[in-house]
Amino acid sequence: MDKTAYCPMPFVTLTVNPTGVMTRCMMSMKPMGPIAKSTYENEDFQTLRKNMLNGVWDLSGCESCKRAEDDGRKSQRTKWLDREEKYLGTTGIYEQNTDLVSNQVHHLYMNFNSICNFKCRMCGPHYSNAWIPDHNKLAESGATKNTRPWIQDTKFKQQIDVDKFFVEFGSMLSNLKQIWITGGEPFMDNSIYKFFEKLEDYCDVSKLKVLINTNATKISPKKLKPLLKVKILNINVSVDATGKLFPYMRGYNYTFKKLDKKIKSICALKDEHPNLKVNVNAAYQIFNILDIEDFFTWATKITDNPDGTQVEYRTLSGPPFLRARNAPNKLKDEAIVMLNRLKNRYPKNSYLDDIIKELNQPQVEVDRENFARWNSKLDELRDEKLKDANPRLWSWLNREGVV
Repeated sequence: MDKTAYCPMPFVTLTVNPTGVMTRCMMSMKPMGPIAKSTYENEDFQTLRKNMLNGVWDLSGCESCKRAEDDGRKSQRTKWLDREEKYLGTTGIYEQNTDLVSNQVHHLYMNFNSICNFKCRMCGPHYSNAWIPDHNKLAESGATKNTRPWIQDTKFKQQIDVDKFFVEFGSMLSNLKQIWITGGEPFMDNSIYKFFEKLEDYCDVSKLKVLINTNATKISPKKLKPLLKVKILNINVSVDATGKLFPYMRGYNYTFKKLDKKIKSICALKDEHPNLKVNVNAAYQIFNILDIEDFFTWATKITDNPDGTQVEYRTLSGPPFLRARNAPNKLKDEAIVMLNRLKNRYPKNSYLDDIIKELNQPQVEVDRENFARWNSKLDELRDEKLKDANPRLWSWLNREGVV
């Protein structure tokens, strides 16, 4: 098999995107069709699979992975290729499912809605309805014209009908081994509980590994117990920053201290339920470029994970104007020194090398200009100041006229 452009996801995965369509994977925003069984074997999917098998990239739908690989970083595609046994519990599944139609579904990316109480600065109205008012005002001001043109028309929140999902796909789920759930915020309503209750009619949930990406603020620890029928339940909490920088980046009036308390209440269930895992994650970008050391110190303690293997610190791929490469060069040098200290402290963490590769990329002047315009306008709309949330970063950016 030619693996130049091959990715197993369109062959063995169903992806329900929070925008109300099916996509090829969680990394792509390119619609493949409505949320229907017929979409999974339509002409667009068949063409995509055929091209992948022939080593042809779809640059309009796989740009996130292609960009990462061109930069010398690991992409989600390469992770899936390298971790078949880790993700799916066995090997050989990819090789057995290379047809253009009628492949078995072993993995599900499930999103119940685009409804969220947070409006994180690196997110947008496509994943959070809380973002819609700010997005529309930014668009009116012209601040999004060159930064996020592909979501100019996103105005309405989306809600996935769980009953209809099972009508369409229930018969395809008997071989399911893993589910990743994002959003929106998965715990905004009871959809997630209804989903797992109904899922028991279609597969053996006791064999499933489930990862739920959440901001944790809407989780009731007691209500998690019905979900613990699965083999492994991994609650992966998106945090991104510590202290005052946390609410600034995450766009919600919820303090870091309150989040710390909530995560501890979830971790308290681990003694009774050994199949419960709690991780924390962040996306490395220009805002938290100097916060990563404090984050690791906090994260390894709260997850009781001294070697840092449960700290997921991904490199932000977009929007481009928030990427860490666009920070001042001297600031990037300081950040690399910090990251090398972290590599010495946590040699088993698999994310730090890719972050350094991102920092070694050249600045993109148009992205820096877009950041200055966009972030200044967003601060004005939200009555916030980067100077208050991260004084050191503001000082560096101010010296170069970026803020």
